[in-house]
This record gives sequence, structure tokens and C-alpha cells, in this order.
Amino acid sequence: MHAVVLREYGGPENLKWEEVPAPEPKAGEALIRVGAVSVDIYQSVLRRGGAVGVKLPLIMGNGIAGTVSALGANASGVAVGERVVVCNNVSCGDCRYCRMGRDTLCIGRLILGGHRNGGYAELVAVPARDCVPLPESISFEQACLIPNTIGPVLKACSRRADISPGENVLVVGAGGGMGIHAVQAARACGGRVIAAMRSMRMADAVKAAGADVIVSTEEPDWSEQVRRHTDGWGAQAALDFVANTQTLKGSLDALAPAGTLVIMGYFPRGSVLETPTWVFSEERTVTGNRSAGRRDIEDSIALVKAGRIEPLIARVFPLRDAAAAHQGFEAG
Repeated sequence: MHAVVLREYGGPENLKWEEVPAPEPKAGEALIRVGAVSVDIYQSVLRRGGAVGVKLPLIMGNGIAGTVSALGANASGVAVGERVVVCNNVSCGDCRYCRMGRDTLCIGRLILGGHRNGGYAELVAVPARDCVPLPESISFEQACLIPNTIGPVLKACSRRADISPGENVLVVGAGGGMGIHAVQAARACGGRVIAAMRSMRMADAVKAAGADVIVSTEEPDWSEQVRRHTDGWGAQAALDFVANTQTLKGSLDALAPAGTLVIMGYFPRGSVLETPTWVFSEERTVTGNRSAGRRDIEDSIALVKAGRIEPLIARVFPLRDAAAAHQGFEAG
């Protein structure tokens, strides 16, 4: 089969189109003929050598959608010929976190396309338990955004921030790939969305995605603007996809009493989130959100099928042009 192989860390040009042996599904695994696979920031960081526990050579690629081509011994839950989307996290299913339903915190967690070969290939072997049935109404191109983008932001809205109908929700970095889908997810949860972003280039698209209000983080009083748009109370939930010193401070300043800040961005290691005393005296919550579990992917599929979240695709590349896809992604 053909695959895109990373043999040396570096730029997009290090993604090489090669002929490699096709994988054989082991016990409990499904062999997937890949229909589409996504590009995201984790894969960009990984390719440059910034991910932990990765060994080369590697076939990258998570956010996999395709068709079950074969099953290994004792594999169950899916059938040959079935359309599926694949969870990014390979979890053990038995540790304390898996038993709690928090499989993204699995003690033995591995990432497809990072700690084992992924979907930048014609075929990929994955645990059958990590395959989620995909309805015919959702294309593979749309589906590949669910594990990496839609699932995580829906989890942030529904489980980490616990957004209720009518609540004010601040989305920081709303013009980015995850942010614009978070606008849709927050609306799907019933939230009134205030979108904050540095550049207004994506303002029309963010408005079309469901934002009720748009503010610019370039304005020094942007968090005060959020308060003015919420009758002085602030947002009940804030999702920060930028997570730098400026946005984290602004997100906290814009948060209402008893509100929740969900940090979604990769802030620099060793940085300190300075928390004013009213974070504690007014019982604000600061939490993180680490990828999507199976339940989040199932819920996302249901919302996409119902038309309540639309996967937004800028461009589709042939697999052999993965390097060009990475160049385009990193160029914005």
C-alpha cells in the first residue's frame, strides 16, 4: 500500500510518499480503508519533534474516517463494510479513568498517528472498540473533523463547562479551526455566544456559525466589552483556544461569578496563570479539556447528522499531497 511516512523531524517536506507493507489486523483490531484524515496542530507539532513518546519512522495521521476492510480475531462492535470514524485515543478500557468514563485520561493512553501508525495511509489497523459507526449522510471529509475538532469542543461545552440554555458563553480564538466549531457547539448547547478574536478577517464566518456578539482581543477593554454585553455579569462559561497571558487574564476578567474557564490552548510550559482573589471568593472554576472520548464522538456525530453542527472544510488534498496540506495549514 501507499502511505505518507515521517522518518526525520522537520518541515512539511519531511512527509514522504512511500510504498510500505499493508498492516494485518491483530486480535481485537479492525483494518480500516481510509476515506479521509485530518490535519491539526498536534500533527504539526509532532512532525517538528515536539510530541512526547513518539518514535520514528512513523505513519502520522489521526482524525480517521473510512470503511472496515477486515477484522482480526475476536474483534467486535463493527462489521466488514461498515463506515466508521475512529477515536484518536487508544485506551485500555480497564483503568480507573476508563471505568469512570474518562477514557481521555487513560493511564495507558496512546494516540493514533503518534504512538502507533495512523491514517496517512491507504489502510490502518486500529482497535475495533475505538471505531464508531458513521451514517451515510456524513461524508468521510466531514467525519474526519469529528475526533480532532468537533468532539473536543463539544466535550468542552457540554461536559467541562456544562453550558445550559440561555447562558452567555465566551469563545476566545473564535476565528480558528476549533474556535469556529466551538461557536456552533456552544449554540447547540443553547448558549448565547460572544466570540473574541484578534483579527476580524473571519468575522462574517464566525457570525454565520452562530455568534451573537463579536469583540476584538486587540482592544484593551475587550473583557469589559464582554461584561457590557452581559448586563455587567460576565460570561457563565469561557473557552480559551489561544491561552496566552493576555487571553487568559481577559477570559478570567470576563467570567461571571460561579463561571467556568475551560483552557483549550497549549500555553507555554512553566507559564503561570495569575488568579485574582475573586476567582476563589466568587467560586469561579478553571479547568482543562484533553481531546475527545468515544461518548463525545458519538454525540458529535448525532449533532452533525441533525444539522446542528456543520463541519467546515477549507480544502481537500489527495493523500500523497500531505506535505502541501501541512504547508497550507501552517500558513493559515
